[in-house]
Amino acid sequence: MIFHKTAGDAAQIVSFEIVTLRTSGMRYTGETEIVMKDGKAEVSQYGIRFTQNEDRRVLEKRAVCDEQKALKLFNDCRLLSWNGFNGPHPKGVSDGTMFSLNALVNGDKRIRASGSENFPKHYRDFTNGLYAILNDTKQD
Repeated sequence: MIFHKTAGDAAQIVSFEIVTLRTSGMRYTGETEIVMKDGKAEVSQYGIRFTQNEDRRVLEKRAVCDEQKALKLFNDCRLLSWNGFNGPHPKGVSDGTMFSLNALVNGDKRIRASGSENFPKHYRDFTNGLYAILNDTKQD
C-alpha cells in the first residue's frame, strides 16, 4: 500500500479505483459513484428504481473532473478515517437518511462505512463536494 503522511501524520489517499456512496430516505434511494477512467475522475449520480423485482440504477447526472480534485475532496473529508464507521439510528428519530460508503483506494485498501441519521465527521462536506463537482460549481 502507498500512504503519504501529512504534517498531522495522517495517512492520505493517493489513488483510487472506485468510491460509491449510497443514500436512501423515505422516498428516494440514490448512488453517487466516482471511478477513475482514462486518467480522470468520473462522477456519476444514479437514482435507484425498483423494477422487475430488482433495483436498477438510472443515470441522472455525470461529470468529469481532474483526479487531484477528487483526491483533495477525499483527503479533506478524511475518508480513510471513516473505515468501520457504523452509526446507529438515534432513539426518538422516526425517519431520516441512511448511507453506506464502499471504496477501493491506494491499490488495495477498502473503506466501508454506514449509518442511519448518524454520520462520520465531514460527511456533509463530502456530499457538498460531490454536489459541487456534479454541478460544476466552485468548491474550496
